[in-house]
Amino acid sequence: MKKTLVVFGALIGAVIILLVAAGIVVMLIVDKSFIESRLSPVLHRQVTIEAIDVSIFSLVSGMEIKKMTISNFKTPEELISRQGKPIASEDVFASMEALRFKIRFLPLLRKQLELKELVLYAPVVNLARNKKGALNCSDLLGASKEQTAQPSSSEVKKDESGKNPAKPVSADDIPIAVSVGEVGLKNATVNYYDGKFEQKFQIYNLTTLAYDINIDPTDLKNKDEIKVKIAFGLKTVGPVKTGSVQSFDITVDAAGRVIPFDIKTRQLEPEIILHAAFPEGRISGLQIFNAVAAVPLLGDYLGEHLSFLKGKVEWKNSRTSSADLHYKAGRADISNGSLDLQEARLLFAGMVQTDSQALDMNLNMIMKKEINDSVKATLAKKIDTGIRSPEVKKYVTADQLAATALQPLINKEGLIDLQLKASGTTKNAEVKIVRPQLDSVDGVIKKAAGSVLMETGKGAAKKLIGEEKGKILENVFDSLKKNK
Repeated sequence: MKKTLVVFGALIGAVIILLVAAGIVVMLIVDKSFIESRLSPVLHRQVTIEAIDVSIFSLVSGMEIKKMTISNFKTPEELISRQGKPIASEDVFASMEALRFKIRFLPLLRKQLELKELVLYAPVVNLARNKKGALNCSDLLGASKEQTAQPSSSEVKKDESGKNPAKPVSADDIPIAVSVGEVGLKNATVNYYDGKFEQKFQIYNLTTLAYDINIDPTDLKNKDEIKVKIAFGLKTVGPVKTGSVQSFDITVDAAGRVIPFDIKTRQLEPEIILHAAFPEGRISGLQIFNAVAAVPLLGDYLGEHLSFLKGKVEWKNSRTSSADLHYKAGRADISNGSLDLQEARLLFAGMVQTDSQALDMNLNMIMKKEINDSVKATLAKKIDTGIRSPEVKKYVTADQLAATALQPLINKEGLIDLQLKASGTTKNAEVKIVRPQLDSVDGVIKKAAGSVLMETGKGAAKKLIGEEKGKILENVFDSLKKNK
């Protein structure tokens, strides 16, 4: 027992000495100049750090980098000339208030990376795409989509630089199992400028955390998951000059998981499963809403009550506006979608192809009950204007016809309820009414006139041929009406 305790104590002592020794090495070597000099040539950008918090216990307690700023792209010569100089505000690619980094030391000895925390606090990133489509961070990204196609060994060709095209990222490229407690951004801002369309967008109050990350290349079936929490606001800065929407400002609060590697191919092909809530939002000029408002029959019945779809659509402090999202390989499947608008509740589900923008969506629009009387009154005016025969007005009023015409639209709760189908693309959506099957206002009037004429004809016939024979003729008229 004593020998066991001695060995155990010696091991603990050795680990403590190793941690302290490594901490001293880290404290002596890792300073802001060290980090700046290592990051600059890798990022091809000037990097400045205000301070770095590191101690002999940093391997356990973690380290913190404060106020880091990264410039736009710089050539090696420019990096040399900019050493020791501050980064001009107009030259900032990204900045952050702090970066906190904590790693477990002992698992490294077992070839396992266990990261407790890697979080960027209040980062600001300025992304831009020029008129030719090149991003100001393209040098930091991987190969293009064309380069990622997996060729056979006999078909490998070299690009213009003489290098082989980059291969897709595979789980087999990860030499160790990865376990991460928390990594992400808190209170971030991303400014994006599209030079081709001269359009600005902004992601604000962005907090995105990936946690409980477990990836093991030797056991992908059971360890291939990243849990995520995302909250942000997304808005246009100025009106959109082209596309499927004019402007928007939407807040999103989402949670779910990401499966980074495809189990069959073992390649990096993320599958995303999220539940996203939309507490507040504002959208104007959304093409699919315009397409709904442009359906002629809906215009006949609902008229000005659909005009909100063509203008600014808003919702605030909503607890029911949300959707479930499943994304993989360029296809986004949406289910249980709901937007609690001021004028109506919109339910939606379907599919969007992110590459082709192909759209296949089922919509269910349920109008607020307070508009029923107004819709009926407006429809009655249209019907009254369309009835030209005084004889018809003797037997039926426009209000009665309007109530009858609206009946198919009313659900069990007494609300106007429409089911629609949207297809085509997000920029050119086509919308059709699925339920109810509606007749035009002119059709309603013609049917009413036909029924009145039949009733008038029955009454006149009774007077001419007598009541008893008139009953027989009435049955004939009823039969004709049913066949019609």
